[in-house]
Amino acid sequence: MQPRVTAILVARNGANHLERTLEALAAQTRRPDIVVTVDCGSTDATASLLAGFGPTHFISAEADLSFGQAIAAGVKVTAPPESAHEMLWLLAQDSAPEPGALAALLGGLEIAPSVAVAGPKVMEWDAGDYIHDFGESMTSFGATVTLVESELDQGQRDGMSDVLAVSAGGMLVRHTVWNELGGFDPGLPAVDDSLDFCVRVRMAGYRVSVVAAARVASAGDGVAGPDGSSRGRPRRKRLRMERAAALHRRLVYAPAWAVPFHWLSLIPLAFLRSIFQLLRKEPGAIPGEFSAAFGAALRGMRVIRARRRFAATRKLGWASIAGLRVPTVEVRRRQALKREASLTGVRGDRPEIRFLAAGGGWSVIAAAAAGVAALAPLLGARTLTGGGLLPLAKTPAELWLATGYGWRDIGLGFVGAADPFAAVLAVLGSIFFWAPSFALVALYFLAFPLAAFGAWMAASRLTERGSLRAVAAVLWVLAPPFLTALAAGRPAAILVHLLLPWLFFAGYAAARSWSASASAALLFAAIIACAPSLTPALLIGWIVSAALSGRSVTRFIGIPIPALALAAALVWDQGLRGAWLSLLADPGVPLPSHPVSVWQLVLGFPSGEFGGWTPLLDTLGIPGVDAELLVPILLAPLAVLAAAALFLPGARAAGFAVLAAVLGLATAIIAGNLFLASVGAQPVGVWVGSGLSLYWLGIVGAVLCALRGLRMYAIAPAVTAGIALLIVVAPLTGALYLGTSAVASGGDRTQPAFVSAEAQTNSRVGTLQITPQPDGGIQATVVRGAGVTLEEQSTLSSTDRSLDARERELAVLAGNLASRSGLDASAGLNEFGIRFVLLRPAAVTPVGAGRFAPVTPEAAETLTRTTTAIDGNAALAPVGDTTFGRLWRHDAEAADLGDVAIPAHAGGVLGLVAFLVAAVVIGATVLLSIPTGAGPEAVRQANRDAIRRAAKANARQKRLARAKPDRAAKPDRAAKPPRGAKAARAPEPGSAAEPRGTAEPADRSTTPEEGDRAQ
Repeated sequence: MQPRVTAILVARNGANHLERTLEALAAQTRRPDIVVTVDCGSTDATASLLAGFGPTHFISAEADLSFGQAIAAGVKVTAPPESAHEMLWLLAQDSAPEPGALAALLGGLEIAPSVAVAGPKVMEWDAGDYIHDFGESMTSFGATVTLVESELDQGQRDGMSDVLAVSAGGMLVRHTVWNELGGFDPGLPAVDDSLDFCVRVRMAGYRVSVVAAARVASAGDGVAGPDGSSRGRPRRKRLRMERAAALHRRLVYAPAWAVPFHWLSLIPLAFLRSIFQLLRKEPGAIPGEFSAAFGAALRGMRVIRARRRFAATRKLGWASIAGLRVPTVEVRRRQALKREASLTGVRGDRPEIRFLAAGGGWSVIAAAAAGVAALAPLLGARTLTGGGLLPLAKTPAELWLATGYGWRDIGLGFVGAADPFAAVLAVLGSIFFWAPSFALVALYFLAFPLAAFGAWMAASRLTERGSLRAVAAVLWVLAPPFLTALAAGRPAAILVHLLLPWLFFAGYAAARSWSASASAALLFAAIIACAPSLTPALLIGWIVSAALSGRSVTRFIGIPIPALALAAALVWDQGLRGAWLSLLADPGVPLPSHPVSVWQLVLGFPSGEFGGWTPLLDTLGIPGVDAELLVPILLAPLAVLAAAALFLPGARAAGFAVLAAVLGLATAIIAGNLFLASVGAQPVGVWVGSGLSLYWLGIVGAVLCALRGLRMYAIAPAVTAGIALLIVVAPLTGALYLGTSAVASGGDRTQPAFVSAEAQTNSRVGTLQITPQPDGGIQATVVRGAGVTLEEQSTLSSTDRSLDARERELAVLAGNLASRSGLDASAGLNEFGIRFVLLRPAAVTPVGAGRFAPVTPEAAETLTRTTTAIDGNAALAPVGDTTFGRLWRHDAEAADLGDVAIPAHAGGVLGLVAFLVAAVVIGATVLLSIPTGAGPEAVRQANRDAIRRAAKANARQKRLARAKPDRAAKPDRAAKPPRGAKAARAPEPGSAAEPRGTAEPADRSTTPEEGDRAQ
């Protein structure tokens, strides 16, 4: 009996593919008996194309119909089947069958009556030699597996027959079986609908087969099956639909007793799978995980109806299809092969790093040796002191407790947000968990090699020449802002200089890698935590990068989020005070500063004095040598190279480098005019060195672009610039030897030994520290326990110039102690829980790089007056002179001292919320930053890109072959010279007139292969 075939074609805004599909349908050697077209609310020319084809039935349906629902609508207009020989052929707008496809599918069903569903070999739309998909199956846990995809078709799969399932586009199914099973499950999206249907066909006692001779081209535009596009939104939608389909099938296939357990596990599994998606570098799939989980949990009626339908038609057990499932081991093997095959496509054309082969190791070793030579006086130090250096807490636990929102034990103490820099110190101290304070010593001795390593790696993004990478490392290690920060004892600025090259390294690859994007986000947060003044410049760079990233913009959007999560509580506190500019204040110990001219900033010196050359030349007394003339001349080669980069090959990269330099210099100039904190009577400006580090990064980048453009002529200017810079920074590199460095070896104590011993038994013992100021006033502060540590410093305290009632009372007490007032201070000392009074040396004002003005007469007079007054105070007993100043003891009973215990739950609910938000954001970013190789989506995209490249190459080759002139059939005639012209005599072989190096005639025809190479 001749079978009757009803073809049902579903389309939705697919005019660009539909025309080819309709032509292919009309060209079938065995044409369908009935054609039903279904237009799902198209807004383009789809409806007119379908109507113009002349179908038996034309249905205009709603736009939100799935493929299975549209097929069901088409089935309703057909007559009920009278026998098992009536077939339904399911097609989509992008299902273009080859002329013999339907005949081959019918042949597969006719020779095997037990086969109810036959599927074609689905080929790529643009590359007809590649298999799009061919057969489907499941793992033992129900995950969907495509048996064959993205393979070059060489007949290697033509022996396949029985499979668990086939794809929907091009499927031929017996009409009676379709009606018996009720078609596709309406609870499923366009994903896994054909897999579920075929599983039910198998469980109903029928067979599913593939027919290799039937070939159907598919573009994967999302009507029959998921959208195969690699763009962000379609990909995220596909992942969500795949997860929703998997959960729906799990609830439908599970035994009745297991359904409640599966239902209860939906949300917890979404959390666990979100972590897994971060590791797979698919953060866009996380919202889909929760959407699918909640959707499956709330759509119980769909599951119930599907389970009833499945139970009504099921005749066999799950063991009947066990042999058709794919074992887990096989799935892993397939994934490994795909990753290996797509490795080149995933990597793209990125330059290789070759750290050791290109000489990176020697650059780091040389920098380490230079660092040891420059810091030799600090060898053997357990801790460092001077400038902004203080010890860290004794345990990593104390370091982490100092982060977040809670009690800040500074002065009289207060509740507030920690600076994000405290989190950076916690990470740094946790590395050296046995002695966290040693982390700062290690930071100093590793600073030179780490700077060289970071600059070398950043340079690898711009050039493959190891020599130029080494030049970048030298220029970065010898950067004046870096060496000045080392001499001034500014750990935050040192970290900024070390991290900036890595931010460029990660940001350069962020457009194509989630791991690099997350790494850039962490580096972005760390740099802003160390130098908040860089926030505007880095945000501008982020906006420019995102604007130029095109389709990869989603990988840039989240880069500032970790920084915002770390600083959110601090922003809240400063915002409540209306001190928005205070957010730009430098973290750590507030250090008094002095203004620096713009010219000095342009030259790269954050502390002025031409990097120490002015005092050095004054000391040496060399006549005729002026630092104002010498230093700019030595820096001229760098300036010339940076400017020339804009006019050499690679000017675009040089333009971005110059932009970074401009942003850094602007940051430094603006920061030099911001005085947001104070130490007693001395103002504290924002450190300009962080902006100059960004400025220097741009200069080094521009110089590297210039040297790259000069090619073989790059060595001489590179060596000249390097030697000149080495001379310029000589006073900074020798700061420890010249006595201009504020850094020195320190001990474990920041308080006198007498106070430290008392703190062993009373961790809240109070010490009133009084420091005479240059203007004749005093600074009074209370220190608890053994002394202050670096992670406890807070910009909330240093930028707050107002006094509350308690602080005014303390100021009155200190003023009375510093003068002969005759007031009995015992009551005030007891109220504040003060056991000791320490009179520190008079404060001095900085005047340059490592130099300070002499003690003013006013400060000296205040020091003498205070010493005499405290000596005569009956409430205090002298202890004596110490390394930290003169010490007195207040002998009072412990019961008489006020309660100075840290309040319990000082952070409250806000502290808990801030901690949880920061922990979740940073934890997710860390997971996303872990490199785990190419994820499944990257592998799939690499395979698709390889297929597209092959298709383009084939098309180009065909065009060239058609355009190739047939010179063999029509030999060229000798061209006659123009009238009046003399014929030229052919030159003698080897003569000067003969073209050199010409092996063949110039008019030789070009082969397709040569044309490909030329293009």
